[in-house]
Amino acid sequence: MNNRVATEVWTLQTISQNNIAFVIPSYQRPYVWHDDDVLKLFDDIVAAYKNEDSHYFIGTVLTAKNDQSELPAYELIDGQQRTTTLMLMSLAFKAKKIQCELSDIATIKDQPRLTFLIREQVQELLGYWAGLEGSKKPTEAELDENEYLIRVDGALRALQGRLAQFVTEELLLIADYIFNRVQWVNNVMPIGMDVNRLFATANTTGIQLEQTDILKAFLIKNIKPDEKARYEAIWQACEQMDNYFERNVKEIFSASKWSAIQPEQLATFDDTIFLLKNDEQAQDSHGLSIGELAQNCDHTTSISPTQQNTNENEENNDEVEKVYCRSIISFALLLLHAYRIFRSNQPQLKTDIDEKLHSDRLIDTFKPFLIKASESEIKAFFECLWQVRFQFDRCVIKWVKQPEDEEQRLTLTKMDFSKTNNAIQRSPKKGSKLTALQSVRYFTSERSTQYWLTPLLGWLIEQSQTSTLEVLHHLEQIDNQLSLTQMTQKEASFVLLTKNLPQQSLDDQITYLLDPKGTGFEHYWFQKLEYLLWKHRSDYLKETDSVKLEKYRITSKNSVEHVHPQNEEHGSKLPDEFLHAFGNLVLLSVGQNSSYGNKPVSVKESMFNERQSFDSLKLAHIFLTKKGRKWDQEAITKHQETMLDLLREHYLLATP
Repeated sequence: MNNRVATEVWTLQTISQNNIAFVIPSYQRPYVWHDDDVLKLFDDIVAAYKNEDSHYFIGTVLTAKNDQSELPAYELIDGQQRTTTLMLMSLAFKAKKIQCELSDIATIKDQPRLTFLIREQVQELLGYWAGLEGSKKPTEAELDENEYLIRVDGALRALQGRLAQFVTEELLLIADYIFNRVQWVNNVMPIGMDVNRLFATANTTGIQLEQTDILKAFLIKNIKPDEKARYEAIWQACEQMDNYFERNVKEIFSASKWSAIQPEQLATFDDTIFLLKNDEQAQDSHGLSIGELAQNCDHTTSISPTQQNTNENEENNDEVEKVYCRSIISFALLLLHAYRIFRSNQPQLKTDIDEKLHSDRLIDTFKPFLIKASESEIKAFFECLWQVRFQFDRCVIKWVKQPEDEEQRLTLTKMDFSKTNNAIQRSPKKGSKLTALQSVRYFTSERSTQYWLTPLLGWLIEQSQTSTLEVLHHLEQIDNQLSLTQMTQKEASFVLLTKNLPQQSLDDQITYLLDPKGTGFEHYWFQKLEYLLWKHRSDYLKETDSVKLEKYRITSKNSVEHVHPQNEEHGSKLPDEFLHAFGNLVLLSVGQNSSYGNKPVSVKESMFNERQSFDSLKLAHIFLTKKGRKWDQEAITKHQETMLDLLREHYLLATP
């Protein structure tokens, strides 16, 4: 048997030129990417296109030739989710009837180019979206019940919604970029290899050296030997993003006298905190070279946030953490935000990084600093990182799951310090306006950048103490300025670190919202109104169900719904200027949108009222003010004027 692995860089152009098809083997798990994951990849690719990047790299894919196919076909062993998502992008463009090479590769010889073995309903769904004759869409019940269908259909719907936000001319350019510039490394396994065993191995073993590890090695290398252990421990405390900062610090610097440390001291680079155990402090920590780090990356010295410290003092044994969390960003992205803040405070820098924020470019972004930085400058960056991480956990939302909850949800938490047993506890803040506004920013910003975090965290570091209300007011100013600026979000977010942006008028944005764009409206403005309706719910939603209102959370939504449907099942019509008006539209999840479909407004109202929680506060306001009356041109206009007045008032009052 030939044991050589063939490795090539592929693009979708490669797939097209060589008439290659893909096969998802029966042993593979279902397609599991959520709408958010799909749109994140698409948005990242679009951002790379707009940034004129030479290519966008999606990683490595492991394949094996399938000899049972008439065409050159490759089984996807590892990388199914990413490759499938690229093929779904092709289908979405084809379904939208965008004539381009990307949409052409959705099919091959009148069949979907992507085949799910023994999953006939999935093939029917792919064929339906490709417009293939004889292919029927599965029913809503089949979609909901079949784990192999629901995510594929949801991804395609989400992509359709996103494509609707672009004009055809720009979609053609984006399609060309996806087709020619999105690259991956394709590794082809030798014929005769047991791919089932290989698949199991690929998914249970293998440790990858992260760029954050490499960056740490470069930074620590320039610190004096007797201080390396301390700064490596500081890095460890910051990098464990899926646990609260104070717990990381308390576990790593376990020799500190926690009974005498105030919570506020965590915000500063206080030497009384940085006490390691004697055996750790005494180690001859010379730091690892990049080669050593790569060789030993499976023997990490990082302390797991869930690891039980068997040598911990007995007085801490009764500490029980009831709240579990997941960060909204990676540690690599936190490092990039910290680096921007650090640069803004350095006289010799004062300028932003050249590159767009991207975790995969961490080393390239830091390279100028690594070349020129002195030991004192590196230590100053560590101090900045420490402060950023503290403020991030204090004032930025996380995905939190409590024992009584079925799933995680975005929320803020507060830190409680008990001197009785030195325990540090976290408890969620309920119904926070700050949580709602941050959720808007999180769900409507590029997931790979979250530029709003730079000015917010920079401002928090500069303040001695801030109340939740002060943080909310400042974030409202940041949000408003970012929403109106003519700069890029990257440029504007860096300017906001030190000053306000030139005052922009809301008039142009109001004109934009008055234009009947239908599904082409930016999702941000719908989510912004969800926040404002929540904030002013006592004025705008006072007669609604208080229990449902209490349950409401701003969540990821990617599908614009016409309240009066475009193709109402009983034939009721509206002129396009009202049908596609902002006042006749709400933002829902793909599933919610699908359930309402083309049903009459009265039926949608009944369905909405029967649900256990609100799908949308904008929709709640519509049905509250409608009160059984007709949803006609007059009602749509009135609702739209109310929403625009709410926006005007907010921008006026939140002016810096």
